[in-house]
Amino acid sequence: MALTRSKSLKAKKFGTPTPTTPTPKAPSPKAPKIVRTVTTPTVTTGVKVTPKPIGTRGVIPQQPAGIAVQEKFKQQLQNNPIVKAATEALKNLHQISKSYNFQRFATPPEKDLHERKIEEESQKIQDVEHKLIEIELAANVSQIINTLESGGQVYPAWFENNIVWVKTGQITSQAFLDSYYHLSNQGIIHAPIIEPIIEEPIIEEPIIELPELLPEAIAEPEINDSITTNMVTQQVINFNIVNGRAIGSIRFVATENFNPYYYGKNIINIVQFKTPNGVNILPYVKQNNLRFTETERDEVINFDEDMKGNTRATVESFVWEWIDKPAGAFSNKYTIEISETETAKPLSTGIMGAGVGGAIGILILLGFIADSRRKK
Repeated sequence: MALTRSKSLKAKKFGTPTPTTPTPKAPSPKAPKIVRTVTTPTVTTGVKVTPKPIGTRGVIPQQPAGIAVQEKFKQQLQNNPIVKAATEALKNLHQISKSYNFQRFATPPEKDLHERKIEEESQKIQDVEHKLIEIELAANVSQIINTLESGGQVYPAWFENNIVWVKTGQITSQAFLDSYYHLSNQGIIHAPIIEPIIEEPIIEEPIIELPELLPEAIAEPEINDSITTNMVTQQVINFNIVNGRAIGSIRFVATENFNPYYYGKNIINIVQFKTPNGVNILPYVKQNNLRFTETERDEVINFDEDMKGNTRATVESFVWEWIDKPAGAFSNKYTIEISETETAKPLSTGIMGAGVGGAIGILILLGFIADSRRKK
């Protein structure tokens, strides 16, 4: 029995169309377009070559002394037996790392152990290098101290603290050198100034006899530039540790005891931040100028300093004639306890004594070290 495909509903309704063969289109009577090829003569031109500017970049030549120090350091490093052994071990370890058997068959624990051995040998070389650097720094420090103590250079009296600290190991050789070079660049430490001797001709002046009362009449008044600790008062306006920063203000007032001689002259306010254990938080000194007049007898100084993660701190504020003259104190030391959660607590002021003389050395040292590192 033959199977026949049933017609769809559409075929039943409209019938099955009969296929037709399309009649080819007659060619257009338009004449064909003739394309002519025109041969263009080839023009050969010379290749334009732009000469490259010849010049050399500015190079700062290395000083012979610096080259000699580097060569000496390299020689010491290469001749060190620990460095020699570590270098040979590293060479062998790197060869093993590149070998086919190690890369193909070594287990992960074996590879980790191999990497640790490479790190250990590298660390040995770095340790020797650091020791050699410390030896070189210590030699520079010793030479500088000999120059200072022999009078080859003039330095402030408070810098004697730095010499003692580096000798006793309280500060590093690098910290001492940073402070010394900064003070030298500022001209604070310098060679002794020798003034030339100028011989002036002796001129004989005529002797004039004056009445006895005349010297008293032309006598100049004495200048009173005395300073006392009750000339300026300090008052905390607000001080807290907010988001890890000490933010606050201190008000300075010239009292009735303020010496008029210092009106219109700059005096110095120095502030340092310490932990409750007395350790300096900031590696530099906060120094501000105060300038009182007869009509403007108070000033407010605002502070905003990073507390290096400390949530409690002690603020110590001084008012001096100048940064290196702690004896000329216009006010007693003003101390404030600050924290993140409590209101600032002013402590009873202490009398400026010998302890302040030591404090200035610490303040100046830390300030100069920080300034020199930022400028370099």
